[in-house]
Amino acid sequence: MYTVKQVAALTGVAEATLRVWERRYEVVRPVRSSGGYRLYDDAQLAVLREMAALVEAGVPASRAAASVAELTAMPAAPEDVGAVSARPDGSEFVAAAASLEPAALADVLGRALASGPFEEVADDWILPQLVRLGQAWESGELSVAQEHFASAGLMRAVAAVFDAAPATAGGPAVLVGLPAGDRHQLALLCFATCLRRRGVEVVYLGSDIPTGEWVLAAERRRARAAVVGVTATTTLPVTQELIDALRRVSPPLSVWVGGSLRDAVDGAHPLPDRVAEAAALLHRSLAAGRL
Repeated sequence: MYTVKQVAALTGVAEATLRVWERRYEVVRPVRSSGGYRLYDDAQLAVLREMAALVEAGVPASRAAASVAELTAMPAAPEDVGAVSARPDGSEFVAAAASLEPAALADVLGRALASGPFEEVADDWILPQLVRLGQAWESGELSVAQEHFASAGLMRAVAAVFDAAPATAGGPAVLVGLPAGDRHQLALLCFATCLRRRGVEVVYLGSDIPTGEWVLAAERRRARAAVVGVTATTTLPVTQELIDALRRVSPPLSVWVGGSLRDAVDGAHPLPDRVAEAAALLHRSLAAGRL
């Protein structure tokens, strides 16, 4: 069980806000200790984390509360497993992109994030929608502005979930980023979010990071591991240079690669395609002391 102070630290939501959500929206109903203090269980903590992620993504608190209420109420009979969420389909997402309406996009993203654990939503909805956006742009269904509008919304939504995950100071740091010249970071941010939600201290560097900056970050943070995304053929030479440089860092760190071109470079451990599976693999390796 967690006190309200602990829940505030784990969710990044102020204690006063947690009490408002409880009173106004009844998103959770904590029990009371013998001394009258609120106590929350793991399930309630998960609900509050989802609520916080939705609000950070721009979803109004009332709508976010309704979404998490639907999520917690629906997992009932086993035969109804396929209908536990109201996850929007690709056509809804493309329509929201075409509308250029922030509220419409926030509604679609909010319902998607509330439709299941982030790890599941990332692999089964967010990343497929990124592909769908590219297809819609190539076919002329969306303009460049509309595609960028939706992509930016996806990035903000995932970043909010990343920020809502509890930071784990003092643990082994893991650097996550892209090499110089590579800017396709949504899948990598999804991976970093899954990893942080497992309690790993993730130092997310982002896109287009020069090799020298990677090395400085690794040395400054005494990183235990580095994860490099490999998505563009034009950046393969600099990516290989980066991997070689990271392998020379002292103290030594483990270098991992993910992305569609991970097999085109040498000297690093490959990660699976699914970001949740990749995060689980790296977390297990950290926990087992194999890095």
